[in-house]
Amino acid sequence: MQRPKISVIIPNYNHARYLAERIDSVLGQTFNDLELFILDDASTDNSHEILARYHSKPRVRILVNTRNSGSAFPQWNRGISYATGEYIWIAESDDSCDPRFLETLVPLLDENHEIGLAYCQSRLINKEGLETGSSLDWTSDLHPSRWKFDFVNNGRDEIRNYLIEKNSIPNASAVLARRTVVSQALPVDSSFKLCGDWMHWGKMLLQSGIAYVAKPLNYWRLESSNSRTLPPGVLEWNEGQRVIRRLAESLGYTESEKNAALAKFADRCMGWLTVSTLPLKGQR
Repeated sequence: MQRPKISVIIPNYNHARYLAERIDSVLGQTFNDLELFILDDASTDNSHEILARYHSKPRVRILVNTRNSGSAFPQWNRGISYATGEYIWIAESDDSCDPRFLETLVPLLDENHEIGLAYCQSRLINKEGLETGSSLDWTSDLHPSRWKFDFVNNGRDEIRNYLIEKNSIPNASAVLARRTVVSQALPVDSSFKLCGDWMHWGKMLLQSGIAYVAKPLNYWRLESSNSRTLPPGVLEWNEGQRVIRRLAESLGYTESEKNAALAKFADRCMGWLTVSTLPLKGQR
């Protein structure tokens, strides 16, 4: 059989409330040459009842853990290991998307083989699905207008100017990635609870370019994350400094450059801790 163009991975844990919407938003894509892996991480809600509706779908494979893995990132690794498509989409189970998400991002990767990762702007939605803002709220402190427009950039330049300051690709559901580049960045570090995606994007961009679409085709649901167990700023610092140290070393930063990047991020984390919230409360 011909391999699908896209491998979609939905890692789910206790998101039964949003799961059908998530799955239907994937299966309803206008570009539908895809396979779908749904990985349930021993959910204790009624996720299994939702998943039962999709068992007979020909493009869908459902895998259920008997024991929770502790974070989403072991599930990322597991899902990627099954993927056969040219491109990989990690579609978080509490998010949703526009039907034209794949139709828009696939050509960016098809037409430029230097690009390993393409992503789009996100609409922010609450638990009820009502729009509350956009991902520009998260990136505006890095640059007031850059993410309002499409761009393509060298990966190392993207890290040096933006990604090393904080996770400027804050929602995995907005990302479509080239499987060959993903494979070279594996494994996704499962010792992280929160910042494994940030580290993963960095490892990918050390070896490939990046493309961005300003059209908000991803719907990022806030206040539904299962990843945050400590006050805002604490886990960000504990894990984020590891990301910054790794990226600084890979880019050949001097000790003073690395320390300056860490100090800047420490100030950011202290600001989040002081106000007891993040600009985007749902930040995974």
